[in-house]
Amino acid sequence: MTADLPLTRRSAVGSPIELLLTAAARGERCALVTVLGIEGGAPRRRGAQLAVTASGEVAGSLSGGCLDAAVIAEAQAVLAAARSRRIRFGLDSPYVDVVLPCGSGLDLQFDGAIDTHTLTVIAACVARRQVFTLAWSAPDRSPQCHAGADILTMGVTSGEAVVMHPNLRLVVAGASDNLRAMCRLAVTAGIDTVALATDRALLDELSGYGVDTVYLASDTQLPAVVFDAHTAALTLFHEHDAELVFLRAALAGPAFLVAAMGSVRAHAQRIERLRGLGVADLSLQRLRGPFGLLPRARDPQELAISMLAELFQVYREHCFPKECHF
Repeated sequence: MTADLPLTRRSAVGSPIELLLTAAARGERCALVTVLGIEGGAPRRRGAQLAVTASGEVAGSLSGGCLDAAVIAEAQAVLAAARSRRIRFGLDSPYVDVVLPCGSGLDLQFDGAIDTHTLTVIAACVARRQVFTLAWSAPDRSPQCHAGADILTMGVTSGEAVVMHPNLRLVVAGASDNLRAMCRLAVTAGIDTVALATDRALLDELSGYGVDTVYLASDTQLPAVVFDAHTAALTLFHEHDAELVFLRAALAGPAFLVAAMGSVRAHAQRIERLRGLGVADLSLQRLRGPFGLLPRARDPQELAISMLAELFQVYREHCFPKECHF
């Protein structure tokens, strides 16, 4: 580890990839650290990342606190040397002074000089909310970026790769305290959140929390809203007629989750109403309700926690199949 390194501070930028791109845009160099191997248990999954800029700005975390200081110091050293290297921490590591309490071993890839072309491809994929793959041909080589997740079509035949997913996005339509609680918790959880409501004052409040807002002028017309494959669509209406146009639009797109608040009886009525609007039975099978891990939640915060917990469960099943080794 290297002494006399810049002091670090937590970035206001949420994700390591976002910090990497933000730093590049302002002409600042940034190191990226990626978990490529896990032996035993670990608090982060393969592909987890941490970024450190030349000025000491940090985003991401690779442990529960037992490892990050050592990783940041190594990332700063790699950044100063403008090189790439792979290091084992924990079990069987040459760094005997860095011990992981869980007893596991982590293989971390440090990249201190990612080339401009790779950064450009990453930025394009992020802007399109498109899955991309980072591939390393050797530990001392910086990664190449390929749009998509099918490495067999990319001409990559050796090395290591991780598939990177767009940030989880929630598009939620509703009203009052239920919408407020859902949006505040979702933003706190790092979810890109879009709220739709007829209450302009509520939307102004939610905007102050970092929520993107869309005004609903009526229940029968939905403004242009994107439901992509990494977006969950939820409704939080007691007046269930207000949710029908939103749900019909969400079911017509590739959203990985479409769900609605309400009882078993309300959900059965909802299905019939949507069927009457021409929604096919195959699409209706995707609509979840009642939604949430806690049955009959009565409090806005409890409801939000319940629904977000199930949302994360579905998202994990959707995004993280078997790891990619080749």
